Amino acid sequence: MADTDLVSNKLAIYRQLIGQNVPLLEWRYEQRREMQEILPSIFLGPYSSTRNLADLKNAGITHIVSLWDSSESKILKVHHPDQFRYLQLEISDAATQNLITLFPAVKRFMDQAILQENGKVLVNCMSGISRSPAFVVAYLMEATGLDYEMVYRYVQNKRFCMNPNPGFRHQLEEYGPIYTAIQSVGSQPTEQRSSVRRAAPEDDDDNAEEAERLAPRLRP
Repeated sequence: MADTDLVSNKLAIYRQLIGQNVPLLEWRYEQRREMQEILPSIFLGPYSSTRNLADLKNAGITHIVSLWDSSESKILKVHHPDQFRYLQLEISDAATQNLITLFPAVKRFMDQAILQENGKVLVNCMSGISRSPAFVVAYLMEATGLDYEMVYRYVQNKRFCMNPNPGFRHQLEEYGPIYTAIQSVGSQPTEQRSSVRRAAPEDDDDNAEEAERLAPRLRP
């Protein structure tokens, strides 16, 4: 179990660094093929950055999130399954791909690694340009409570080549109010939530049932 004060301190450091957003002095084209440290314990990069065991060990990586589509899953492989804990999700880089229902799974994995096990996570997709940056931005938005624009600018300043597709960016903009509402509902006592549901007009029954069905998929 993570120490509450240590978790709070780490998240406070994240908020401070994101707020300062100190610019990089330079960016080389070749760096798009490498991973970058976005914040202490959080790295972002392409699939190729998962190959070199020495580089991963030198960076202190303990956990890896891999985001591949169905065709990539047939040709890519996990290079060091005995060295790191992995989370693999099948995700296409299409504007119509739903990310919001997948954000909570990645957040749970990253929270476990960073806040409970004091590890370091590398989030990667094929090029490290669209899918993996979107998930890093979503994680930091929810973990720190900072808004989309601030977090997006910060992450982009650490990996200049990131460019989530328009559909992903739109979902990131929408995610803030969604997780805030879920957290608000989750913080209410069970009795209060039940009372609110019982007091709803009969006309709202169908909507309430639909919301109850969808909520577990969205909750962190």
